[in-house]
Amino acid sequence: MPVDRRFFDTLMAGKKLSMRALAARMGKTHSQLSLMFSGQRRMQLDEAVQLSEILGAPLHRIAEAAGVGMVRANGRRVEVIGAMNGRGVVELYPAGVIERVTSPDASLPEDLIAVQARTADTPNAWMDGWVVFCMRSTEIEPDAVGRFCLARIKGGDTVLATVRRGYREGTYNLSGPVSADSVRLEWATPVLLARM
Repeated sequence: MPVDRRFFDTLMAGKKLSMRALAARMGKTHSQLSLMFSGQRRMQLDEAVQLSEILGAPLHRIAEAAGVGMVRANGRRVEVIGAMNGRGVVELYPAGVIERVTSPDASLPEDLIAVQARTADTPNAWMDGWVVFCMRSTEIEPDAVGRFCLARIKGGDTVLATVRRGYREGTYNLSGPVSADSVRLEWATPVLLARM
């Protein structure tokens, strides 16, 4: 699906924001936004979240305008391993708790897991009801850096956040529902798909 550039232009005009001003608020360059709004660069989930917050539009409308189509369920069931609370921390379900959701895409790997956001009436309310799908992992996946991930902080919480290289060797910076600088991770696996 093509990107609806006019949708973004209208929202920016309503907020009296130029593309350069919007890019600065997002920590992006003008060219990154220009490529994204022209459909030459794919919008990432954390960028869609930023745009939703800055422009005041629902996340699903941002995703639709970015050219993300609706996904049909295929009948395959996926284990829900926990729920993200309003602080971005994933509270893992104890052994014996069985909760499943339908996989939204037959092409996704078999060993898929899911996490549901339960964030009503919190700063992360924009994610309430979302289900994110990723792979089980015991290591920091090679493609995790720069992506929105399910991650385990060494000696700490399991979280949903965008993972970036940290300021010290062997550390990572997290942004999104959870923000932290220079933390060590036990593992991180990219979110493959998210749905409401």
